[in-house]
Formats: sequence, structure tokens, C-alpha cells
Amino acid sequence: MSDNVVDAVDNEHEVFVKTGWNYDSLTTELYPLVVDFTSFNTIAQRMNLPNKVIPGKYVIKDHWSNRRLVSHLRSGSTVDVDVVLNSSIIGYDIFGRIAANLEVDSSELVERMRTEGFLDSIGFTNDNWPCLFYANTYRFNWATTVDGVFRRFKREADRFWTAERKTKAAELGLDQQDVVILASIVDAETIMDEEMKTIAGVYLNRLQKDWPLGADPTIRFLIHEEGRQRVLNRDLEIESPYNTYKNLGLPPGPILLPSTKAIDAVLNADSHDYMYFCAKADFSGYHVFAKNAAQHNRNAAAYRRELNRRNILR
Repeated sequence: MSDNVVDAVDNEHEVFVKTGWNYDSLTTELYPLVVDFTSFNTIAQRMNLPNKVIPGKYVIKDHWSNRRLVSHLRSGSTVDVDVVLNSSIIGYDIFGRIAANLEVDSSELVERMRTEGFLDSIGFTNDNWPCLFYANTYRFNWATTVDGVFRRFKREADRFWTAERKTKAAELGLDQQDVVILASIVDAETIMDEEMKTIAGVYLNRLQKDWPLGADPTIRFLIHEEGRQRVLNRDLEIESPYNTYKNLGLPPGPILLPSTKAIDAVLNADSHDYMYFCAKADFSGYHVFAKNAAQHNRNAAAYRRELNRRNILR
């Protein structure tokens, strides 16, 4: 038959061929999509499709002949899918977001990560493993295996960390995971890309002087209260290694998935004498920077007055 695929609303069908499927499994999936199954099966057998079942996502056009359909399937002409990781997810939610778009289950990804010795083999710990993932859009074969997922993200990270970036991190006295952790804080601090290098410079100054980072985003990470705009004094007393008001140095892991722009902002941070910053009182999204506590206290007081004026109490 010249046309043996049933009509579709958008002139095409999506077919997901799972890992481990045999020809029977494939034909069960295809049966509702072909007009004459007998003629399809005849061509499929003749073209050796039973021995060429390749997993993945396929797009099938509704005007295809048997030969075109079989050729498409046996050639493994799969269509990649998008896996979008953004800064709003962290921890095990990362695996849920990945699995939502692939054949693998999130529990399989978690189980693999928890396998004894696995994290150590790829250079991460139980605390900093989210540093393997950056906010970005990734193209995957839908049928990518569990190990394939981890290999892909490790490959992406290794590709990102060029010799130049590694050298810059070492000059800052940081390892790659440290840079990602600090970048997650910088990314959480501002929506203005042009401020990232300045803010990164403030935090590096504090680290160099053995000051607590005093980063409000790490406190919001602990609070987990949606819509909360103010960090209160009692919040600063939370006992946690992520409380950068009570502990020196960096927290043990990232507080969000940073963008590569934020990572590069840390690696190329501005050199300056600023030790403080706070949001501008005009609510523009920008920050005002200060070299000493007196300047900062004036800036912070102006911002608090505006919060109070707008009746933003939490």
C-alpha cells in the first residue's frame, strides 16, 4: 500500500519504543496506527525489522507507506526530547524533572546515585552531588538509560570545565564544586546579570577575610516558605550548615541549580573593596553596594523603611 498509516490530527503520530522491547511489543504499539497490519507485517519481516527494534521516540507521518515506516523504525531515526532544568528545582526533585521527560524512573536515578562508591567515582559527595547539574536545556534520546543520564551530565560538566576555568577556580582558592555552590548563591541574589560579578566579588572578599557569607538566599533555602520576602532575625538562628550567618565558609551544597552565567561570574568576579550589599529601596531589582558597615546600615535601613511602607511584613 502506498499509504498505510491512519490519519492524525496533526498529520503525525508519536511512538515511544521502550528499552528491551521485541518485535511483538513493537507491533502491539503500532497496530492501532496502521491501516492494514498484514501488509505492514509482510514488509517488516522482509526488511528484517524483528531484529532491528531500536528504543526511542519516533515521529511517524500519516501518509507513509509500509516501506517508509519500516525503514524509519529499523534505522533508529529517533527524535530527541528536551530535559529542562531550571533554578527552581534542587535535591531529588532534579531526578523527578529528568525522569518526567525520559523512559527512566526517578527512583532508578536515586538508587543509582546511592549505590556505594558511585558518587566518589564521579568526584562528588552526598552533600555536593547537585553540583553535577546546571540550569539549562538538554537534548536526550527518550530511551537513555540510568547510567546514560549520569554519563551525559558528567560529560556536560567536564566539557564546561575547560582548562581556563579550572585555572581561574584555583586562583580563587576554590575547587569546581565550591565555585558552583557560590554561583548558586549569586544566582539567587540577583535577576540582573550585570550585577553578578560585583556580588560574586563581595562574597569572595568575605571568604578571604574569614567573614560569614551572611547570604539571605541560604536562609530562604532553609525556610521553604513560598512568597516570603523578608528574612527575620529569628531565621538567622536556625541550626544548619546552610546557615551562612552562623557558619564560616561555603554551605555544603548548592541552594539551587546555577546558570553557567553565574558560574562564570564567580570565576570572573570583579575586584573591588565592597563588603556589603542590599536591595535598592526603589525595588528595581538592583542592589546598592557598600565598603563599610555604616554605609551598609544606611542602605539597609532605607530598604526596610520601604518594606514597611509597602506593608511587606514577611
